[in-house]
Amino acid sequence: MKKKLYNVKIDLTVWYDRNFEIEAYDELEAEVKAREMAREQTQHLIGVDIDVENDGGWAYGDQDYSTAYVELEE
Repeated sequence: MKKKLYNVKIDLTVWYDRNFEIEAYDELEAEVKAREMAREQTQHLIGVDIDVENDGGWAYGDQDYSTAYVELEE
């Protein structure tokens, strides 16, 4: 029996998180500011490929920004 050739794609998700405080008039504004800060603080990661020793490394795919929570500081 002849072996067949298969294409395989592996997506790697690496999670980092950071907690910080911002001033905003409401939760919606706080969410918008949080997303802007996330983009600003991770710009250096966009397009960066991870070099490994075998077969060309990992290629950059995309970044996703999600806010785990925005809550009013009491």
